[in-house]
Amino acid sequence: MEKIAVIQTAFPGDVILATPIFEALKDARPDSFLTAVVRPESHPLLRDNPYVDDILIFDKYGRDKGLKGLIGISRLIKGADWAVIIQRYLRSALVAYLAGIKRRTGFDSSGFRFLYTETKPYRKDRHEVLRCLDLIDVVETERYRPCIFITDETKLKTDRLFREEAIMDEFAVATPGSVWATKRYPHYADLIDMVKEEFGLDTVLLGGADDVEVSKMIANGSRHKPFNLTGKTDLLVSAEIISRSRIAFTNDSAPAHMAAAVKTPVIAIFGPTIPEFGFSPYSDISRVVDIGQLHCRPCSTHGSKKCPEKHFRCMLELMPERIISAARSLIA
Repeated sequence: MEKIAVIQTAFPGDVILATPIFEALKDARPDSFLTAVVRPESHPLLRDNPYVDDILIFDKYGRDKGLKGLIGISRLIKGADWAVIIQRYLRSALVAYLAGIKRRTGFDSSGFRFLYTETKPYRKDRHEVLRCLDLIDVVETERYRPCIFITDETKLKTDRLFREEAIMDEFAVATPGSVWATKRYPHYADLIDMVKEEFGLDTVLLGGADDVEVSKMIANGSRHKPFNLTGKTDLLVSAEIISRSRIAFTNDSAPAHMAAAVKTPVIAIFGPTIPEFGFSPYSDISRVVDIGQLHCRPCSTHGSKKCPEKHFRCMLELMPERIISAARSLIA
């Protein structure tokens, strides 16, 4: 039995974009044993994935921080025949190298490619999903899409939450949070009101514990009060809620990829970043809305805590009417 370790210890959204790798590997090597190496917060996204045989949690910013943790996780994947290293950073390369895995595949753009035994081109003109599939030489890429598998248990938890919150009618979802402050769209309160007035849909606010204050401010600023479930759901319940919605409005963040993975129409609002980086929703029923060309845009790959130009035009000047216009075709 061939043992393959897929190492992706970036954010949950990046893990969602990497899910086609597992399906493609199982198709090509049905008898293989696939292990995913991910951060703790991404574990639920793969827990019920039928193509993943084992999940190893690498808490690189917590319990496994430092050399001791690096050696510890390396010992756990020791004996694997092949490591597919998606992230282009030192720790991911070292995990496979220290484990003594004989075949180690990563991108040629990594500064630590000398730790790999083979490299694949990192094509900037490709979507991240396709770049991931490039690592394992998939030719028929159209067969594979990001996916999240949701159990009956999660559906029942969502049913109970809906009864508690009295959510009975059709609704939209908005996810206003982001690790990066400049990725947070500042006009969500007005957008929620327009969604109600244009489409007759109430809005459900979703997010993690770090997004509670942001959602509270948005809810207080909306005339049509949303159902605020921020901080009340885990990732899988959030995915199930998004799957039940008519449309999702997200920042350039994990919920955009979550919506694509559960086949819900999604509007992704981009500010400091651009879809050409390859991280737009991988879905035919998605739209990216942004301000267009600015001399300062993009200002970074991931966003930042503050606008480097101190004007934040990429978000402040992007009016909700533009987003509603893009949503009409998806709602229809």
